[in-house]
Amino acid sequence: METMTSRRSKTRAFTLIELMVVVAILGVLAAIAVPSFIGYVRRSRTAEAVQTLGSLYTSAASLYVAEHAGRHVTSTVVTACVAEPATLSPAIPGAAKQRFTGGAGFDQLAFKITDFVFYGYGISSVGQPGGITCFSNSAVVSNVYTFYARGDLDADGTQSTFELSVGSNGAHQLYHARGMYVARDSE
Repeated sequence: METMTSRRSKTRAFTLIELMVVVAILGVLAAIAVPSFIGYVRRSRTAEAVQTLGSLYTSAASLYVAEHAGRHVTSTVVTACVAEPATLSPAIPGAAKQRFTGGAGFDQLAFKITDFVFYGYGISSVGQPGGITCFSNSAVVSNVYTFYARGDLDADGTQSTFELSVGSNGAHQLYHARGMYVARDSE
Protein backbone atom coordinates (compact mmCIF):
# COMPACT_ATOMS: atom_id res chain seq x y z
CA MET A 1 0.00 0.00 0.00
CA GLU A 2 1.30 3.40 -1.00
CA THR A 3 1.76 5.98 1.60
CA MET A 4 0.67 9.57 1.38
CA THR A 5 4.24 10.88 1.14
CA SER A 6 5.17 8.73 -1.79
CA ARG A 7 2.08 9.82 -3.71
CA ARG A 8 2.96 13.48 -3.26
CA SER A 9 6.44 13.00 -4.60
CA LYS A 10 5.05 11.58 -7.86
CA THR A 11 2.59 14.43 -8.49
CA ARG A 12 4.08 17.34 -10.45
CA ALA A 13 2.55 20.82 -10.51
CA PHE A 14 3.52 24.38 -11.30
CA THR A 15 4.66 26.47 -8.42
CA LEU A 16 3.28 29.92 -7.79
CA ILE A 17 6.59 31.46 -8.86
CA GLU A 18 6.51 29.66 -12.21
CA LEU A 19 2.95 30.84 -12.86
CA MET A 20 3.87 34.42 -11.97
CA VAL A 21 6.83 34.31 -14.38
CA VAL A 22 4.56 33.09 -17.20
CA VAL A 23 2.00 35.84 -16.47
CA ALA A 24 4.76 38.47 -16.43
CA ILE A 25 6.09 37.26 -19.80
CA LEU A 26 2.60 37.34 -21.31
CA GLY A 27 2.11 40.86 -19.92
CA VAL A 28 5.31 42.12 -21.53
CA LEU A 29 4.41 40.51 -24.86
CA ALA A 30 0.92 42.05 -24.74
CA ALA A 31 2.36 45.48 -23.89
CA ILE A 32 4.52 45.29 -27.01
CA ALA A 33 2.10 43.55 -29.37
CA VAL A 34 -1.13 45.48 -28.78
CA PRO A 35 0.19 48.97 -29.66
CA SER A 36 2.01 47.55 -32.68
CA PHE A 37 -1.16 45.83 -33.84
CA ILE A 38 -3.17 49.03 -33.47
CA GLY A 39 -0.53 50.89 -35.50
CA TYR A 40 -0.66 48.29 -38.26
CA VAL A 41 -4.46 48.51 -38.40
CA ARG A 42 -4.34 52.31 -38.72
CA ARG A 43 -1.70 52.16 -41.45
CA SER A 44 -3.76 49.62 -43.38
CA ARG A 45 -6.73 51.97 -43.20
CA THR A 46 -4.67 54.84 -44.62
CA ALA A 47 -4.02 52.71 -47.70
CA GLU A 48 -7.70 53.24 -48.56
CA ALA A 49 -7.15 57.00 -48.92
CA VAL A 50 -4.04 56.65 -51.09
CA GLN A 51 -5.70 54.13 -53.40
CA THR A 52 -8.93 56.11 -53.73
CA LEU A 53 -7.13 59.36 -54.58
CA GLY A 54 -5.18 57.48 -57.26
CA SER A 55 -8.45 56.18 -58.70
CA LEU A 56 -9.88 59.71 -58.73
CA TYR A 57 -6.85 60.88 -60.70
CA THR A 58 -7.32 58.09 -63.24
CA SER A 59 -10.99 59.03 -63.69
CA ALA A 60 -10.10 62.72 -64.08
CA ALA A 61 -7.44 61.95 -66.68
CA SER A 62 -9.98 59.95 -68.67
CA LEU A 63 -12.48 62.84 -68.64
CA TYR A 64 -9.75 65.36 -69.53
CA VAL A 65 -8.71 63.63 -72.76
CA ALA A 66 -12.21 62.56 -73.87
CA GLU A 67 -13.72 64.41 -76.80
CA HIS A 68 -16.87 66.40 -76.05
CA ALA A 69 -19.14 67.88 -78.71
CA GLY A 70 -22.51 69.54 -78.95
CA ARG A 71 -25.58 68.05 -80.64
CA HIS A 72 -25.32 69.78 -84.01
CA VAL A 73 -23.31 68.75 -87.06
CA THR A 74 -21.30 71.96 -86.95
CA SER A 75 -20.40 71.63 -83.24
CA THR A 76 -16.77 71.85 -82.33
CA VAL A 77 -15.09 69.00 -80.54
CA VAL A 78 -13.23 69.96 -77.39
CA THR A 79 -11.04 68.19 -74.89
CA ALA A 80 -9.47 69.49 -71.66
CA CYS A 81 -12.68 69.14 -69.67
CA VAL A 82 -12.85 69.00 -65.89
CA ALA A 83 -15.48 68.05 -63.38
CA GLU A 84 -16.99 70.53 -60.99
CA PRO A 85 -15.86 70.75 -57.36
CA ALA A 86 -17.44 68.32 -54.89
CA THR A 87 -17.71 68.57 -51.14
CA LEU A 88 -16.48 65.96 -48.69
CA SER A 89 -18.43 62.69 -48.76
CA PRO A 90 -19.15 61.41 -46.16
CA ALA A 91 -19.22 64.91 -44.68
CA ILE A 92 -18.10 63.94 -41.18
CA PRO A 93 -15.74 60.95 -41.31
CA GLY A 94 -15.34 59.02 -38.08
CA ALA A 95 -13.81 55.88 -36.64
CA ALA A 96 -16.53 53.67 -38.14
CA LYS A 97 -16.95 53.07 -41.85
CA GLN A 98 -19.65 55.12 -43.59
CA ARG A 99 -21.36 55.10 -46.97
CA PHE A 100 -19.82 57.22 -49.73
CA THR A 101 -22.58 59.12 -51.56
CA GLY A 102 -20.49 61.21 -53.94
CA GLY A 103 -22.18 64.05 -55.77
CA ALA A 104 -22.20 65.81 -59.13
CA GLY A 105 -18.41 66.18 -59.46
CA PHE A 106 -17.88 62.50 -58.71
CA ASP A 107 -20.69 61.54 -61.11
CA GLN A 108 -19.07 63.59 -63.90
CA LEU A 109 -15.88 61.59 -63.36
CA ALA A 110 -17.93 58.36 -63.41
CA PHE A 111 -16.42 57.65 -60.00
CA LYS A 112 -18.22 55.48 -57.48
CA ILE A 113 -17.30 53.66 -54.28
CA THR A 114 -19.68 50.82 -53.50
CA ASP A 115 -18.07 49.83 -50.20
CA PHE A 116 -18.20 51.74 -46.93
CA VAL A 117 -15.19 54.00 -46.27
CA PHE A 118 -13.17 55.33 -43.34
CA TYR A 119 -12.33 58.61 -45.09
CA GLY A 120 -14.38 61.39 -46.62
CA TYR A 121 -13.36 62.36 -50.18
CA GLY A 122 -13.67 65.69 -51.97
CA ILE A 123 -12.68 67.48 -55.16
CA SER A 124 -11.31 70.98 -55.47
CA SER A 125 -11.44 71.95 -59.13
CA VAL A 126 -11.10 74.83 -61.58
CA GLY A 127 -14.38 73.63 -63.05
CA GLN A 128 -17.52 75.64 -62.49
CA PRO A 129 -20.42 74.30 -60.40
CA GLY A 130 -23.31 73.07 -62.49
CA GLY A 131 -21.55 70.91 -65.07
CA ILE A 132 -18.40 69.89 -66.83
CA THR A 133 -16.12 72.82 -67.76
CA CYS A 134 -14.03 72.61 -70.95
CA PHE A 135 -11.08 74.81 -71.87
CA SER A 136 -9.93 75.84 -75.33
CA ASN A 137 -7.25 73.68 -76.87
CA SER A 138 -4.74 76.54 -76.55
CA ALA A 139 -5.33 77.12 -72.83
CA VAL A 140 -2.88 75.62 -70.34
CA VAL A 141 -4.25 75.27 -66.83
CA SER A 142 -1.51 74.47 -64.36
CA ASN A 143 -3.60 73.66 -61.27
CA VAL A 144 -6.63 71.68 -62.37
CA TYR A 145 -7.65 69.57 -59.37
CA THR A 146 -6.84 68.81 -55.81
CA PHE A 147 -8.32 65.52 -54.69
CA TYR A 148 -8.45 65.21 -50.93
CA ALA A 149 -9.31 62.73 -48.21
CA ARG A 150 -10.05 63.52 -44.58
CA GLY A 151 -10.42 60.97 -41.81
CA ASP A 152 -10.64 60.62 -38.04
CA LEU A 153 -9.68 57.00 -37.42
CA ASP A 154 -9.73 57.19 -33.63
CA ALA A 155 -12.64 59.65 -33.23
CA ASP A 156 -10.56 62.12 -31.23
CA GLY A 157 -11.50 65.15 -33.36
CA THR A 158 -8.09 65.32 -35.07
CA GLN A 159 -8.31 64.58 -38.77
CA SER A 160 -5.69 63.07 -41.00
CA THR A 161 -5.38 64.68 -44.43
CA PHE A 162 -4.28 63.34 -47.80
CA GLU A 163 -4.13 65.59 -50.88
CA LEU A 164 -3.16 64.86 -54.47
CA SER A 165 -2.53 67.93 -56.68
CA VAL A 166 -3.18 67.63 -60.41
CA GLY A 167 -2.17 69.93 -63.27
CA SER A 168 -2.07 69.91 -67.06
CA ASN A 169 0.74 70.59 -69.49
CA GLY A 170 0.99 72.13 -72.96
CA ALA A 171 0.21 68.75 -74.58
CA HIS A 172 -3.17 68.72 -72.78
CA GLN A 173 -2.33 65.85 -70.53
CA LEU A 174 -2.97 65.66 -66.83
CA TYR A 175 -0.15 64.92 -64.46
CA HIS A 176 -0.10 64.68 -60.69
CA ALA A 177 2.41 65.79 -58.11
CA ARG A 178 5.33 63.45 -57.48
CA GLY A 179 4.15 62.90 -53.95
CA MET A 180 1.01 63.20 -51.95
CA TYR A 181 0.60 65.81 -49.22
CA VAL A 182 -0.04 63.96 -45.98
CA ALA A 183 -0.73 65.45 -42.56
CA ARG A 184 -1.20 63.26 -39.49
CA ASP A 185 -1.56 60.08 -41.57
CA SER A 186 -2.33 57.79 -38.66
CA GLU A 187 -3.26 60.60 -36.24
